[in-house]
Amino acid sequence: DDGVGRGDGHHENVTAPDDNDNSEEDIVSAPTSEADRMTLFNNLNLTKYINKDVMSVASLPIFLFEPTTTLQRIAEIFEHGHALLILANSQQDPVMRMAYVAAFAVANYAGSERTGKPFNPILGETFEMVGGGGAGFTTATAATDDKRDDDAANDSTTKNFYLLAEQVSHHPPIGAAHAECTNHYEYSITSAPKTKFHGNSVTIYPINYTTVQLKSQRQETYRLRRTPVTAVNNLIVGGSMWTDTHGTLEICSDDGVTTCTLQFEQCGSFGEGHYEVMGTVRRNGVPQVAICGLWNEGLDAVACDVDGNPIDDADPISLWRVDPAYVEASKKNKYSVTPFVDRMNACDASSLGALVRRRNSGRACDLSAAVVDDGDRLLLPSDSRLRPDREALQRGDLSTAARWKGRLEEQQREERRRRDAEGTEYKPRYFTLRRRRGAEEEESNDDDAPMAIPYDVDLERFRRRADAAIMAATTMAPAAGDDDDDDGADDDCVKFAPWQYSD
Repeated sequence: DDGVGRGDGHHENVTAPDDNDNSEEDIVSAPTSEADRMTLFNNLNLTKYINKDVMSVASLPIFLFEPTTTLQRIAEIFEHGHALLILANSQQDPVMRMAYVAAFAVANYAGSERTGKPFNPILGETFEMVGGGGAGFTTATAATDDKRDDDAANDSTTKNFYLLAEQVSHHPPIGAAHAECTNHYEYSITSAPKTKFHGNSVTIYPINYTTVQLKSQRQETYRLRRTPVTAVNNLIVGGSMWTDTHGTLEICSDDGVTTCTLQFEQCGSFGEGHYEVMGTVRRNGVPQVAICGLWNEGLDAVACDVDGNPIDDADPISLWRVDPAYVEASKKNKYSVTPFVDRMNACDASSLGALVRRRNSGRACDLSAAVVDDGDRLLLPSDSRLRPDREALQRGDLSTAARWKGRLEEQQREERRRRDAEGTEYKPRYFTLRRRRGAEEEESNDDDAPMAIPYDVDLERFRRRADAAIMAATTMAPAAGDDDDDDGADDDCVKFAPWQYSD
């Protein structure tokens, strides 16, 4: 994926590729043997990318992809995370607040066993979600002895949740997202992942700047200071591809009093230690509870001694569990995505997307009922769901997906050249790069725990869009029984156009 998009306000829809277009992206069939995989990777000359950030500099064949983007991957955390942050906000004990924030951070990795690569977003591409994930409540079981917590986890006001993610830079690739749930929490992330190709594996380094603010009267903010890495193994030889997430997760409250450090064990011989997570929540440096579990199944909190060891007769508190039915359903999916991700792609997890699909398929939709920011749009034309390559891949049409992918990349390079010639600078629509300050600069340069320089959300514009989006979703919800099997945007309606905006 190469180049960056246009940012000068010029409106240009993506033009369809010629059916005769050919490029290395037209390699659409996955090799069926290790010998075939070795031949393919040699033909693609990937050896020149060893020890380099291959995911950013190389144009990879379409069969390595899944029909999502990295912006959608950011939104996936709320499959489980929405309920967990509501629970965190309801806790009176600061130790348990941190425990649930830690569970929120770990639950993000439950979907990281997928080996398909998400598409790199086009500069200016966006992704919106209304409703806090919805299905996230059915995929997580958060249990405590306090009925208030159960009521919070099953809060019916999920329509008061809104997330917006935007690709704010393409070289280097950086995505920014902000989410708010009224009276419960705010979430912000700047994600600038890097990769390193090792020949038969690739390591993903999640260089992020992530904060969570709980909206109770305490108004606490938590920052993820260090996150584990994920390795995808057996790219060429060794059998089926598999992932391993390992390293340290560190979270700190804004006053520095409450901290959490969790260690993700690296998979050893014969699978030893795979998925294991263990650590402690501390107050003023003293261990209060031990956290343990498996990052792909769930976590428990249990009282511990001063050394951080669980007390033998202490009753554990289940913080989070993956619903086994969801695990089984994901195994049956071609791309191993959960039902939540599948519905999110189908625009079922966002009422805005569902409404656009109804409009595109010819169903009646009273647009006058929604006065939406950015031109009365139910869904921004820059939304990832409208990407023609992603949509074709989801349909299983790899040849069309490969041609669209090549066309999008080439059109983006053209936009970059045009902007360079005009001397114009791209500006994100919803986020602004924060300038470094002393302490943050030192932390960002920490080789052991690099951090992205954050992009701050334009709260006025974000909330204006959020209010309009939530209103559109709640006042124009699809009627019960609407067929949701359409394949996506059609050529006469909403087209994918991520670089059309101007300030």
